[in-house]
Amino acid sequence: MDAARLLSELIQAKSLPGEEAPARGVLKAALEGLGLDVEVDALGNLEALLEGPGPELLFTGHMDVVPAGDEAAWPVPPFSGAIQDGFIWGRGAVDMKGALAAMVAAVARLVEAGTPRRVRLLFVVAEEIGGAGSRFAAGRLKPAAIVLGEPSRLRLMRGHRGRIEPHLIFSGRQGHAALPNDDNPLYKLGHALVALEGLDLGSDPDTGKNTLQPTQVFVRPNAINVVPGEVELTLDGRYGPRVDPARLLERLAALGEVVLPELGLGAVRYPADFPPYVLPEDHPVLKQALRLLGQEAAGLWPFTTDAPYLAKTGAPILGLGPGDPALAHTLEERLAVEELEAAVAAYHRLAVGLGRG
Repeated sequence: MDAARLLSELIQAKSLPGEEAPARGVLKAALEGLGLDVEVDALGNLEALLEGPGPELLFTGHMDVVPAGDEAAWPVPPFSGAIQDGFIWGRGAVDMKGALAAMVAAVARLVEAGTPRRVRLLFVVAEEIGGAGSRFAAGRLKPAAIVLGEPSRLRLMRGHRGRIEPHLIFSGRQGHAALPNDDNPLYKLGHALVALEGLDLGSDPDTGKNTLQPTQVFVRPNAINVVPGEVELTLDGRYGPRVDPARLLERLAALGEVVLPELGLGAVRYPADFPPYVLPEDHPVLKQALRLLGQEAAGLWPFTTDAPYLAKTGAPILGLGPGDPALAHTLEERLAVEELEAAVAAYHRLAVGLGRG
């Protein structure tokens, strides 16, 4: 199977969160071409199983991508899937259709060689808006190990910090800016920002310093000659596995009214709190994977993934994907054909050897 061609087709199949049908169609056709039975669940996740002996290995990743932004600003059209100068270009090349194409191509190698192994593929929806697809699917799966294909430059990853998105609301008295007003909520915002700057959230031995950064401010109403009646501050918090996010929210409540938005897709709803996941360095599955790939140690992703929801299966999760994470969500997203082929080889090596011997 030509992984580069498959990735090009996937990039052309624009698939924003909740609109993954075009990419799902490309993947479904490729998997059925291998003779696999393919199912689509009620939320839109795509699942296929290669029957075989031994413990089940699950390869997984998400089909959705973030918006391309100003398409005219891209050096190569973002949904062209162009292959040039040794790269496959476009939105999703790195995050993370490259991994999906490599996973399918790795399973194709197993099929073509007649290698006996039980491998499940799960390609999910809505990761970019909080992981609705993985949350929905995890309860029915019982794999022995999971390989999650988020970009890592093909270095094994064992987890990441959690993320929480609290909003602080400051209320005041709306009025004409030309008149005195001793209840301007923007001053309350100022005091809160000073307090946040000095807030020590500690650190985690695995994931490093816990952080809480202000990222956006909204005023209502938004007019230069009106004292707003309400100000909303958006915060981006990143925390390690030893932090209780409820305690974090309690500390914020001393500064203002705390609101945690609710997200979701269809019947799957969840708060804007995305937990951490860290696999112990001495986990036997991780140690075996490192040996199979010839690596000395696993790293940690700087961003969140679907790992915490997939962990509800009880299986250890190994992160491994092609592509430079620094190119994800940018106007220059691209994946080297050479690295894509290396990913196919790495996934095939794990499929053949992980959980055996």
